[in-house]
Amino acid sequence: MGTRRPLTLEDREEISRCLVAKMSGTDIAAHIGRTPSLVSQEISRHGGRDGYRAHRADANAATSRSRPKCRKLQEDGDLRKHVVHGLQVGWSPDQIAGRLRRERGYGDPGKVVSHEPEFRVISGH
Repeated sequence: MGTRRPLTLEDREEISRCLVAKMSGTDIAAHIGRTPSLVSQEISRHGGRDGYRAHRADANAATSRSRPKCRKLQEDGDLRKHVVHGLQVGWSPDQIAGRLRRERGYGDPGKVVSHEPEFRVISGH
């Protein structure tokens, strides 16, 4: 029934029309071909059954998707230097993360680096 693609403005307008027609969330979901949980979350996030407006919901959703996420390796120059060195000598991301935890005291959850996408930012892959 549902898909992982984001809701479009047309989907949101249809949700709005269905709310005016007093349709249930499950019926709205079936009508637009989405999951009931997605429809419920959409309505809750953007004003509820009485305050939902398609254009406002679409604008808010676009804003929340475009917020850039700051990466640890961009914030912490010392951490970045150690990761770059590890990549230059041929270590894997897992090896670098393990060494940082053991040798550099990066065991603090805020300092652990183990996600390969962060390493790809530096290595260019």
